[in-house]
Amino acid sequence: MQYFIKVSLFQYGLYHRVNLKNLVNEPDSMVFDSGINALVPSFYLSDNEGVALSTGIEKLIPKLTFTCSIHDIKEMRLANDLSSNIHYIGLITPYSRCSNYGINSPINDNYNKENAITLEDYVVTPYLGSRLKIIRNLPNDTHLITITDPLNRQLYFNNTKDNNVVIYLEIYVTQKGLTDIVHSELLIVNVFLCILLVITCLFLGLRPQQRTIKMAIDRGIKRKEFIPFYQPIINSMTGSIVGCESLLRWCKANGEIISPAIFIDIAEQNKQIYEITDLLISQVTNDITKLNNISDDFYISINVIPRQLQNQTFATKLLNTLSANKVSHRRISIEVTERTPFTDLASAKAVMQRLVDNHIGIKLDDAGTGFGGFSYFQELPIRTLKIDKMFIDTIGTCDVKANILNAIISFGKKAKLTMIAEGVETEEQVNYLKSQGIFLIQGFFYAKPMPFSDLEKYIENNIIR
Repeated sequence: MQYFIKVSLFQYGLYHRVNLKNLVNEPDSMVFDSGINALVPSFYLSDNEGVALSTGIEKLIPKLTFTCSIHDIKEMRLANDLSSNIHYIGLITPYSRCSNYGINSPINDNYNKENAITLEDYVVTPYLGSRLKIIRNLPNDTHLITITDPLNRQLYFNNTKDNNVVIYLEIYVTQKGLTDIVHSELLIVNVFLCILLVITCLFLGLRPQQRTIKMAIDRGIKRKEFIPFYQPIINSMTGSIVGCESLLRWCKANGEIISPAIFIDIAEQNKQIYEITDLLISQVTNDITKLNNISDDFYISINVIPRQLQNQTFATKLLNTLSANKVSHRRISIEVTERTPFTDLASAKAVMQRLVDNHIGIKLDDAGTGFGGFSYFQELPIRTLKIDKMFIDTIGTCDVKANILNAIISFGKKAKLTMIAEGVETEEQVNYLKSQGIFLIQGFFYAKPMPFSDLEKYIENNIIR
C-alpha cells in the first residue's frame, strides 16, 4: 500500500518508461544533473564510471564573480530561464547572498545530514514539496544552491534494486531512493490513512459481521437448516390446544441453535427472508400431515413480513404448497408483524383478501408495538389481534402500560376481534386475562417453543379424553 502511495505521489502512469535507452549503467550511489540542461546536450556513462557529475553547474561557475553583482544575478537568471526542471539558483558567500530573484537568498545551505547524499563537492537532500536541494560546495565557505521543480512533474521509474537515485533532466529513482525523497510526505499520508481507516470502521459498524452472517445464512438455506419450532396456543377455559405458532429457528449441523434475534433483521435486509419463509411453509405443511388427534379447527400460524403480503406471488406459492401436500387451507394462518410498515396497502389488502377467501386467517402480531397500530383493522381484512408480551408483563404492576393493555382489550371487544395473549408466564396473568374475557393463551405458562417431535408428544399427552 505504501509503495502504491509513493508511486501515486509521482505520476504512477509513467511507471515503465525508460529514457536512458540502456546506455547508462546505474552506479552504486547517485548520478545527477544540476537541472541546467540547456548546457548539457547529452549524457552517457561509460561502463567503468560509477559516479558521473554533469558539467551543468560546473559551466555556470566560471561565469560568476561570486560577489553577488548584477552580472552574477543575470547569469543565474539566464541559467534558470534556460532550464526546464529547476526554479531557484542561489549564491551564498561569506560576504553576500543573492539569487536569480535578486539581492537576497531566502534559502540557506542548511540540510539534514541523515537524509543527504554527498558526492564529491555536491550535496543532494530532500526539500519541501517533493523537491530536491542541490548544493555545490566551493572554496572559502561559498555555496551555489539549486532547487528543483517538484518531482511529481518529472519522475520516471527504472527497475533496479540498487540504492541510488538518478537525476538527469527527468528524475530516475529506485524504491530506496523514492522512499528517501518522499519520507516526510509519506508520513503525513500514512497518518491520514490511519484516520480514514478508523472513521471508515466506525461508519461501517457491524457491516463486516453482517456480511459474514449473510454468507452463513445462504449456506443455511442451501442446507435447509432453518426449521420451525412450535409453541402451542391453549384455551385456558378448556385446556385444549387450539393451534400453534411456528417460530423460526436456525439449527446448524453441529447442533447449535441460533436465535432469530441474531439473523432475522439481516435476512430481511438482504431479502433472504423470502427463501427462508418458503422453507418454513414447506416444513410446516409437511408436519401438519403427520399430526394425529387434532381438532378440525387446529391451525399453525406462520410469520411473514409486510412486504411479502404485498405480492400476489406469495399467496400463489402458499396455496400451491397446501394443495400439493393435500393440507386444508384452514390449517394455516398468517401472522404479520408491525415491526416494519406496509408500503402499499392496496396491494396488501388484495393479497390478504385472496387468502381470507381461501379460508386462511390473518392475524396481527405484536399489536400496538409497531407502525400500523389499530388502523390496519380498518383497512385490511385482519380479524385476530395478538397482544404483545410487553403489555402482558404489566399485569399486577403499576406500569403505565397496564392502562394500554386494558385499552387494547377494550378495543378488541368493541371491534369483535379474536384476541390471543402472547408471552404469558404466570397464573396471575392467566387469571387476569380470564377476568377480561381473554382465553386464548400462548406462553411459557403452558409450553415453550419446541421441535415437531416434542409437539407430537405434547399433543398426545394433552388430549382431553
